[in-house]
Amino acid sequence: MDLENLIDKKQIISVKNTEKQLVIKEMVQKLEKLGLIDNIDRFYAQVIHRESLENTGIGNEVAIPHARTDSVSDFLTILGISEKGIEYNSYDKKPVKYLLLSIFPTELSTRYLYLVGMIARIFSDKEKKSEIEAAGTPAKIFAVLKKQAKDYFATISEMDTYTADEKELLSGVPSSNLDLLIRLDRLYELYDRGDTSESIVKKIDELKNLIDNRSLTYYERMRKKCQNPFAIVEKNTCTGCHMEIPPIYFNQNKHTSTISICTHCGRFLIFL
Repeated sequence: MDLENLIDKKQIISVKNTEKQLVIKEMVQKLEKLGLIDNIDRFYAQVIHRESLENTGIGNEVAIPHARTDSVSDFLTILGISEKGIEYNSYDKKPVKYLLLSIFPTELSTRYLYLVGMIARIFSDKEKKSEIEAAGTPAKIFAVLKKQAKDYFATISEMDTYTADEKELLSGVPSSNLDLLIRLDRLYELYDRGDTSESIVKKIDELKNLIDNRSLTYYERMRKKCQNPFAIVEKNTCTGCHMEIPPIYFNQNKHTSTISICTHCGRFLIFL
């Protein structure tokens, strides 16, 4: 998948402010200048309110301020780059230099979680992060991220074995569980990379308690089988196994309110 499907090169900017609230306002103002929103105060308040509920500093100098709102109909995101760093009270105590601010309707939550998962994985890789830091300017950073986004997308292309019986296990499980599973997967990724802190373990346990036991069991089974148990649907094709999804199944599942899985490889399907 091309990075342009998630963020435009004009939406990667250098930020001047060094205070958290001022930086968020600066980024919201940029969205307004680009003609993507028309009410700065409303969207700023929504992002700040969400931030007050839970700090979004996810570590590795990255923060993901965001707001789910029906005030927009499209997925809006902007990446701010701070040269000096911003005190953000992240769990790893490091100042934030990269802020991915997103505003999106609830129906596009899965797209947001995919983007956040990709950014978190890229910035947790020292080599990839160093490449971004060396790029310097927003334009060059976009070029680097574009390449890394393709590399990330390629990691979900491994084949796997799936049996039809497993489909019945997830029959009727609401799609809201998919959002929770993607969040859980991101936390497991941090844990696997060495962050075994009490806060991460606590968040993992809390999420597991919120997820339907059937989908959690299935997720843990798939996680052992393949590197990424999730796959985006692109042009009626599962990007996990590169097999075409039968048209009837595709139409049934694109607008369903329950979890969908690939009929070939068994990965959780993400319809963007």
